[in-house]
Amino acid sequence: MNQIEKQIDKIIAGLKLNKALNGVRFVREYSNRTVENPISGFLAVVSVTDTVQSKSYIGDYLTSQIKGEQYTAKAQIRVYAPADENGTGLSEIVSEILTGLKSADSEKIIMQASASSIAFDPDMNAIYRVIDFTVEFYLCEEA
Repeated sequence: MNQIEKQIDKIIAGLKLNKALNGVRFVREYSNRTVENPISGFLAVVSVTDTVQSKSYIGDYLTSQIKGEQYTAKAQIRVYAPADENGTGLSEIVSEILTGLKSADSEKIIMQASASSIAFDPDMNAIYRVIDFTVEFYLCEEA
């Protein structure tokens, strides 16, 4: 697992502490964990969608003692609910995640977050909403 995924995992770990999200199963996109189809509860699929090295420093040094770069990463949480439940609770869960991102972000690296409207995924026979958020952080090491 790379450092960028570790930053996102810290935020997700903070979200999991929220009791209102106890019924949500968080999984990483493209992981080796299988997901039942159709789903039987709330499922949150977490992925990093884009990463950019936004700032590099001369010789890669932030100071004379610290080497590092600044990164900007876009992440996404797709929250699914079974279609036969008509999305009962889906908007509440998404709202809880959006507000929970602020407290889950202990390092204060989230710059913005937004949620989409409800859509239908015929392959999973589920409805879903997408939460997009952007993080900015430094990956540093002592020289």
